[in-house]
Amino acid sequence: MIVASVDTTSQSYAIGHVVGVLSVAVVAIVLLWRLTRSWRAPSTPAGGDPAGTLREMRKRRLLIAGVTVLIVAGAGAQAAASYDPEPRASEAAATGSGSPSASASRAVVLPDTFAGFQLMTGDAAQQAEAAVLAGRKKPEGSKFGYYDKDGDGNLDLFVSVNSAEWSPKVRKEKANNSITQEFRDFFAGAKAHDVTPFEAGPYGGRLSCGLSPGPNGDQAVCAWSDATTFGAVRILPQTTLADAASTTLTLRNTATH
Repeated sequence: MIVASVDTTSQSYAIGHVVGVLSVAVVAIVLLWRLTRSWRAPSTPAGGDPAGTLREMRKRRLLIAGVTVLIVAGAGAQAAASYDPEPRASEAAATGSGSPSASASRAVVLPDTFAGFQLMTGDAAQQAEAAVLAGRKKPEGSKFGYYDKDGDGNLDLFVSVNSAEWSPKVRKEKANNSITQEFRDFFAGAKAHDVTPFEAGPYGGRLSCGLSPGPNGDQAVCAWSDATTFGAVRILPQTTLADAASTTLTLRNTATH
C-alpha cells in the first residue's frame, strides 16, 4: 500500500534518485581517501631522500584526486540521467495541429445533448445523483452531469468535471501532481482493470478508459486530464473500451469552450 502511494513520475521521486546516486558517490570517495591514507603518506626509509619521498607523496595524492574527479563526474552524469520527472498536470501541453494552448482559459459547460445522450434534469437528475452518491457528500467544486440515452428515464452515463478555472483546490493539485498520478488515483479508486490510453483529441492532455465492476458486470470508466481540467465518466450499459473512449471524447470536445 505504501509503494502504491508513491508517484514514480514526481519531481520528489526523481530527486530521490539523484540524492541516492550522489550519496553512493560520497561514500565511495570517503572510503577511497580513508583506505589510501597510509599509501598516500609514504615514509622516508633510513638513508633515503626526503625530497623524493615528498615527490612520491604528491604524485599519489594527485592520483587519488584524479580518481575522485572521475567518481564525481560519473556520479554527476548518472544523477542528471536519473532526474526525469513527468511534467506536472498544469504543464501538460495540447497536441495536434492548431491545438488550443494548454494554458488557455477554458470554460466547461456540460451539454444538454451529445452523441444521442440527453441531460437529465429535475426529479430525474436528483434521483440519479442520489443513486450515484449513495449518501456520500458531493466533492467540492465538481460539476456532475447525468445522461439518459434511450429515453426511458434511467441513468446511462454520468460525468464529473473539475477545473482549475473555478476550483483553487484543483489548481493546487494540478500544480503538484502529474497526469499519471491523477489517473493512477482515479482508476485505483474505481477498481478498474484493463486501463488503456486513447487519443485525447484537440485539447491535448491524456484520455484513458478501463473496466470497473458494476452491479450487472463490468462498466466502462474513462478519464481525461489536461492543464486545467479533470473529467471522469462512467457508462452504465456494457460497451467496449474503444466506444467508451469515443463517447468520452465527444463529451469532452462538446463541453469544452
